[in-house]
Amino acid sequence: MQTVRLLFAISTPCFRDLETDMVFELLREPLSSGYGDALISLAECKQQLSIESSDTEWDTLIPILRDASIGFIEDLCETRLGPAEDLEWRSDEFPSTETLAIHLGVYPVTSITAISWVDSSGDAVTGDLADFRLVRRSQLLPSVGGDGWPSDAGGEISITFDAGYAAGDAPVALLHAVRLNLGHLFNHREAVAAGDAPVEVPLGVMSLCSRY
Repeated sequence: MQTVRLLFAISTPCFRDLETDMVFELLREPLSSGYGDALISLAECKQQLSIESSDTEWDTLIPILRDASIGFIEDLCETRLGPAEDLEWRSDEFPSTETLAIHLGVYPVTSITAISWVDSSGDAVTGDLADFRLVRRSQLLPSVGGDGWPSDAGGEISITFDAGYAAGDAPVALLHAVRLNLGHLFNHREAVAAGDAPVEVPLGVMSLCSRY
C-alpha cells in the first residue's frame, strides 16, 4: 500500500512528481484480453448487478463497463490490480541528486526491464539495470555505492517495467470499489439522467479507495 501521494495529474498521461518537481509521462496500454475477466468475472458482475445468470441481454455491455471501472480505480489509486507488462515511464531528466527517487507512478512494480536515455551528444544509451535499485515497490534509486543518476543524460529517458498484483492478490477493497463503480455506470448509462441533477461517483467508491 502506498503511504504518500506525490503525483499530480497535469493531463493524461502527464504527471508532476511533487517531491522532485519532475514532469513525466506514464504510457498505459489498453487492458489485455482477459485482464478484466481474471479480476471480476462476468458471472460476478451479474451477481453485483442483481442480474440472473441466464439473462444475456447485457453480456456485451457489462464487460465494457467493468473494464472502464477497473481503469478508473487503477488510475485513481495509481495501481494495477492484475499483472501488467511493458509499462513505460518517460521524462526529459533524471532527479537532481542521487537521494531523490523516481516515482514510477504505479504500485506495485514487480521488475524493471529496461532503462535508456539520450546523452548530451545525442547518442542513445542503454543503462545497466545493476546500476539501479527498486525500493518500496514503486520507486527507483541508483544502486548503493554506485555513481548516482547518469550525469550525461540529455533527455528522452525511458524506463520500462512490469507491475501489478499477482493473480488473486489484489486488495479486496479495490475490487469491491470496481464492483460499486460498475453498478454506478450500469445504472447511469447516460452522461446525465434526464430531469435529475448530475450524479457523481458514489461516496462508497472514494471511501474504499482512500487508503490507497
